[in-house]
Amino acid sequence: MSVQKTVTSVTLNDCVTIQAGYPFRGAIRAIPSGSVKAVQAKDISALGELITDDLITTDLTGKRDADWLKQGDVLFSAKGSKHLASYVNKQLERTTCAPSLFLLRVKPQWQEKVNPQFLTWQLNQAPVQTYFKRSAEGSFQISIRKPVLAATPIALPDIETQNTIAKLYEASIKENALLHKLINNRQQQLNAIASDLIQNSNELKQTN
Repeated sequence: MSVQKTVTSVTLNDCVTIQAGYPFRGAIRAIPSGSVKAVQAKDISALGELITDDLITTDLTGKRDADWLKQGDVLFSAKGSKHLASYVNKQLERTTCAPSLFLLRVKPQWQEKVNPQFLTWQLNQAPVQTYFKRSAEGSFQISIRKPVLAATPIALPDIETQNTIAKLYEASIKENALLHKLINNRQQQLNAIASDLIQNSNELKQTN
């Protein structure tokens, strides 16, 4: 696909609000009877997919109210070796995010100009990832500070092109996830065969 139409250059801060995740005190504790769920960095796959099947259930430990995630939000992993964005593709009930994540939300005046799923795709592509690598701080716990994230250069084509790219991106994530699942299933089959061979070999030795 070739993008031939006019592209507008902006910074991320121009078109979205950037809010740090909820300030939990210390590690987020699992509380089965808790009233909220929290997205952590581990809930974002290597492909940038948000996995919501096993979110931790907990309680808020701070005084301020949480920013509840909405469909259309974008989460950004600010710490660690990979700085991936993930699109919130469905409504989540009373769900917030960890302080290691930034919550990005398209500003009202940009709603008709920016597709957040397209924005997620662009944040995960090589040009922006290179920008993050150049700007990251720390030798062990590498992190992206909020001002660095805010200044991220974004190229915005027209909304129709954004929508097309967003659909392609969504399809590619599903295809990659399915492929990884097939590979893992095949590896589990091979591991089981290997275990059976060793077990049969040991049983044969004991009978001789």
